[in-house]
Amino acid sequence: MFIKTDRDQLFNYLEDTSNIRGDASILYIPQTKDEVIYSILECRKKDIPFTISAGRTGTTGGCVPCEGGIISFENLNKIIDINKEKQTVRLEGGVSLENLEKEVNKYDLTLRASPTESLAFISGAVSTSASGVRGFGYGAIRNYVIEIEVCFTTGETLNIKRGEIISKGRYFDFESKGRRFKFNVPSYIMPEVKSQAGYYVRDNMDLIDLFIGSEGTLGVILSCEILLQKIPYNVFDGLVFFSKQKDALSFIDEVKRLKRQNTLFPASLEFFGGNSLRMLKQEYSFVPSSEAAVYFEQEMEDENDYNYLIEKWQCLIERSGAYSDNSILADTPKERERVFQFRHKLPQMVNEFLRQNAQVKVAADISVPWQKFNEMYDLYITAAEKSGIDYVNFGHIGESHLHFNFLPKNEQENYQAREYIKMFCGKAVSLGGTVSAEHGIGKIKKPYLKIMYNENEIKGMAALKKYFDPYCLLGLDNIFDKELLYKI
Repeated sequence: MFIKTDRDQLFNYLEDTSNIRGDASILYIPQTKDEVIYSILECRKKDIPFTISAGRTGTTGGCVPCEGGIISFENLNKIIDINKEKQTVRLEGGVSLENLEKEVNKYDLTLRASPTESLAFISGAVSTSASGVRGFGYGAIRNYVIEIEVCFTTGETLNIKRGEIISKGRYFDFESKGRRFKFNVPSYIMPEVKSQAGYYVRDNMDLIDLFIGSEGTLGVILSCEILLQKIPYNVFDGLVFFSKQKDALSFIDEVKRLKRQNTLFPASLEFFGGNSLRMLKQEYSFVPSSEAAVYFEQEMEDENDYNYLIEKWQCLIERSGAYSDNSILADTPKERERVFQFRHKLPQMVNEFLRQNAQVKVAADISVPWQKFNEMYDLYITAAEKSGIDYVNFGHIGESHLHFNFLPKNEQENYQAREYIKMFCGKAVSLGGTVSAEHGIGKIKKPYLKIMYNENEIKGMAALKKYFDPYCLLGLDNIFDKELLYKI
């Protein structure tokens, strides 16, 4: 166990990629489960709030402490077991997605639902129910978590296996290690779209799903077991450029239609607007003058499947009005790596722009029903052009989920941009969508959650948190203001 109190040693633990900065007085770096529990109990004894620090790759400030202690999972990084027959892996919470993939690949296995950021820790990914580029084909990591071990601020631990503890309606009643758990989950209805806004609640739900995506507020995820997949026979990536955004959107609509008809199954379907491409052109000279691009990733089962799918995509591209000569179908490791780096470069460039201008991230993480997507997209573009603030628009269009990022250069633009994001969130909710599809609420997006749920519904979240964290110490100011806890 390492314990640090020197301010300089804490500095790197006080931010994530959102650019907000926090504060803390003590850092614990445990190396075992028992040391994690000891750290938690020490914070309770000192009556100081604490925040769990994982890979610090989040975008909403969830791992950024406002005060008190930090418990870092960086040394809780053991892969406990890989079962090739069952295609599962059991691992501690501090294993990075990059290291996880490297180790399971040795067994011809992979986490195809892996979130985009490879430096993220598995505990952070599970705590936020993270998803990523392959969400179109695989969904969020929630779908692959089959067991977790959680520690509460009481020092108690709970092992939760998928399928073992199910609520009756919205009520849980079960016993574990001599303790009886009885509680209700909030009554709100979640939207029927990809969503990571507040606690996951449903009628007759699995207990494990309550903790997945709870953003480090209900308990500390010490370890987990994840379902894996076999490495595909082969994969090719496409990067298709368009002179007109409407042609790109029509191409995307056609791919979605084919998926609904069960005739085409890309793992990824991503979009880049014209401003995104102009930013990327600073780093990639092969980008033509275009107003939109579509990225996709296609897996194959065998050689026949490979030939069939290459031809099918080529026909789709030729009929779409795309720049056929400039578009890329990457089927070699070198070409695939180039396209992969292209896809992942833009978020890095956005974060660097914000750092240079000393601005906190201002972005929409909205998803809406696919039938309503074009209406949402039109609002993005119309409002952004009216604002006069620079912006980029990109992301998981296969799930009707874009990352619309304003690029404010000063505080006035930042304030104005936040007002526009609130408007976008209101529109998304009115269309049956969510204010946060994958990044969670954290500390930055609390005002947007109030657009989605009313005061009593958010109080229901706070009451649930207080049931598991009666000392009100863990992950404060994530999802909702900590003051709510003191009123219950």
